[in-house]
Amino acid sequence: MSNTGEFSNTVKESNLIIKQQDGNEKILTCTILEFQDKIIINLSLDGETDISYDIQIPQQNEFKRPYQIDDLNNEVDNELDNDDISSTSTIVPIVLIGAGNNIKTQVLASQIGKVMSEESNKNIILNISGRIFGNKDDEFHPNDSTVVKQCIHIVTDTYIA
Repeated sequence: MSNTGEFSNTVKESNLIIKQQDGNEKILTCTILEFQDKIIINLSLDGETDISYDIQIPQQNEFKRPYQIDDLNNEVDNELDNDDISSTSTIVPIVLIGAGNNIKTQVLASQIGKVMSEESNKNIILNISGRIFGNKDDEFHPNDSTVVKQCIHIVTDTYIA
């Protein structure tokens, strides 16, 4: 016997209309399901997702830099403050399913992981549409940075709401 009321409190969803490269408007839907040890983010474009990433969020103690040696061969302690963590960490999304070899979706997944690491230290499963940047994913388009900003905006707003 399960209590579906408890489960429904852990699901959050938001929608955003975005304009693609070809001028068509699409509905970007962000659904977030949070568990004790993991967050599942579903970022669909008109209901479609076709790539899944596993984004491992490093724990706080994994952000420390190793000791360095200065010019006089003296050890220098490079412990970081919490404010420096996000600027020195590297979050690399791992493709679970789909054609995740697209550099644009990989960068987007990494940026979502970086932003979410500021809110939580839980690992993330990100399901995303490969067409979020339009049909010509291999070409640069001036609208690409806007799409990344819109995706990060809807993910953070949905998670915080």
